[in-house]
Amino acid sequence: MQKNRSTVIAFAIGGKYKPGNGYSIVGAHTDSPCLKVKPISKKTKRDYLCVGVQCYGGGIWNTWFDRDLTIAGRVLTRDDNGIGDHLIHVQRPILRVPHLCIHLDRGKNDNFGANKETEIVPVLATSVQQELQKYADFGGQQASKHHPTLVKLLCDEINCKPDQILDFELCLADTQPATIGGALNEFIFSPRLDNLMNCFCALQGLLESLQNESSLKDDPNIRMICLFDNEEVGSQSAQGAGSSVTEYILRRLSAGASATAFEEGIAKSLLVSADQAHAVHPNYGQKHEDDHQPALHKGPVIKYNANQRYATTAVTSAMLREVARRCDVPLQDFVVRNDIACGSTIGPILSSKLGLRTIDIGNPQLAMHSIREMCCTTGVYQASQLFKTFFETFPEISESFHQN
Repeated sequence: MQKNRSTVIAFAIGGKYKPGNGYSIVGAHTDSPCLKVKPISKKTKRDYLCVGVQCYGGGIWNTWFDRDLTIAGRVLTRDDNGIGDHLIHVQRPILRVPHLCIHLDRGKNDNFGANKETEIVPVLATSVQQELQKYADFGGQQASKHHPTLVKLLCDEINCKPDQILDFELCLADTQPATIGGALNEFIFSPRLDNLMNCFCALQGLLESLQNESSLKDDPNIRMICLFDNEEVGSQSAQGAGSSVTEYILRRLSAGASATAFEEGIAKSLLVSADQAHAVHPNYGQKHEDDHQPALHKGPVIKYNANQRYATTAVTSAMLREVARRCDVPLQDFVVRNDIACGSTIGPILSSKLGLRTIDIGNPQLAMHSIREMCCTTGVYQASQLFKTFFETFPEISESFHQN
């Protein structure tokens, strides 16, 4: 199932499931900090054709300078059948945010913080070249809002006419693909590891758990992954974790029995909120609490916060530790220093909204929210195995929990 083509929910129903039984859920988010094209993006500055953008989320914006950028997203068009919704990804560099040379700003290396409104304005083309190409202004609703060069690029990609375009949502993205690197091929250098890595591992874990037919046949739970949009800006959208979409789907799945089947199922469920974690940095080790310094290769990280910025409890931690023991995946612990503000995830949002037992975890990585992030190859295997084993064993582990 999908919502807005940006939130995806997938599930497999256990052979012994009946309404009132639990849900084994892994949650993650699909969005990452980026630059988004403004509704009116047409800017001309010193004969450069520029594109006005909004800063989405809490990105490290200086990493977007001097990168070969493209656009991706959706375009809405009018056609013979009504309104068409097209996904688009231009497969070549078309935009760039150039640095000011150091000769004109000698203090650049001392402290560089760009003005997000006036200095993060990508260059698309020059007005001279646009005139030589004879890109005249087009008709249609978007004609006065965006440069003809940009509109033509979109039309060429989806094979439509300019006056057919009703609107669009476009994000800027780095054209450099992800790669495996390091002298020993142990690192992944990639955009958007936060949090597409956990989206991938959640899906992989779910699919691998279905390879054993008897496992699903004997499962009393529904195995589910929920991959939400808009986490980076608070999740308060129709497709975000703060919406009612999760509750609606769980209620529909539990329909057909008693009036309290949904509530009964929630009490037997567990959400593993999977969002990337902060590995200790070799050059900034003092930013981590002395006894909580997650490292690459040493396993997924359980996140704790006394002020409920993470939803982990002793109960949910104990359950996941038992899952990890069964698949021989090591786990690490993390709390943020008391003198540093703590981030948050979809975990507390869904936990409080649904009354759902939740644990916050994540794979360790460096350079979170940079345009290029870094993690280890081991983390993909460890997280996938942990999620697979969680889907296969959680009902049994939950059933064994008792109060003395």
